[in-house]
Amino acid sequence: MTNDTSTPNSSPSESPSPSEARVNELTETLQRVQADFENYRKRSQNEMTVHYLRGKATAFKDILSFVDTLDSAIDKEKDATNKALEKIRANLLHVLAQNGIKPIQTIGKIFDPFTSECLMQGNDANQKEDMVLEELQRGYFFHDDVLRPAKVKVNKLPSGKENENNHDNQLNTQEGGN
Repeated sequence: MTNDTSTPNSSPSESPSPSEARVNELTETLQRVQADFENYRKRSQNEMTVHYLRGKATAFKDILSFVDTLDSAIDKEKDATNKALEKIRANLLHVLAQNGIKPIQTIGKIFDPFTSECLMQGNDANQKEDMVLEELQRGYFFHDDVLRPAKVKVNKLPSGKENENNHDNQLNTQEGGN
């Protein structure tokens, strides 16, 4: 026969003893500290990943000037050296692609100021307004971020054509609205 009268579930109206209250308090504190440490660990891991990716991006951005030099040499050389340069370029682009570096496609697309930088303007009546006419320097993505914007030539129609188009649009809007 046991004379244990202090069971944890003996009565709902009884309050826990001071030692049980202290144990509960320390347990809650320990759980909070464990949760804080787990959050710190995750945050530190994320920061290390971000710093690692930024380091890779910086290194690859420096390598892109090498790709530009190869492209220029390939354009100028028209002999056996050309094939060797093209192989080197293809291998380099393959390595870059494996590491998340992809070229930005600009030719024949509407100018996007988030991925391209307009260095020149052209005037081609056969193309739409703001269409990229020429790529002066290729731009690249690093995963989903712009590593280096493309430098492009953008189509700008003469102001007379724009005014005619705007005037026609205004007339169409007024006719459709009445």
